[in-house]
Amino acid sequence: MIPATVPTEALFDRGRLPDASLPVHAWNDDGEPLVLWRNELRRAQSIEGFKDVRERRQIVGVVPGGGWMTEWQDPSEGTSFADPVVAWAVYSDGEARAIDTDSSGEAVLLSPSVKDRRTYHPGQIPDTPLPGEKTPGAATEDG
Repeated sequence: MIPATVPTEALFDRGRLPDASLPVHAWNDDGEPLVLWRNELRRAQSIEGFKDVRERRQIVGVVPGGGWMTEWQDPSEGTSFADPVVAWAVYSDGEARAIDTDSSGEAVLLSPSVKDRRTYHPGQIPDTPLPGEKTPGAATEDG
């Protein structure tokens, strides 16, 4: 048995539900991934729904927000709100995701796929509008 020294996970298809994953704890002598399943190490391939093995992303560091802001719109109210990015979570693959706080002060990793939210630096030129907003300073058809 070879210990898993690089964080790796086995993926499992759960039908209509999102895929599940289990961390790979070791590799057998044939190079097959071993996962903890019902209190024992088992070959991932022997578990129903096994799909693939991939390197697992991990947060490897957190750096200060650096003056960045996050802004979002409430489409039903037509209002927007802005908060400072308190920090950035840096992942092992190099991606960085903004960290905001909710109304109770709980840290929240922001998803990059939220359509009514943008993250920007106040010194950013030109200003990138939220979907449906006009770009500040853009010429209008009237003049």
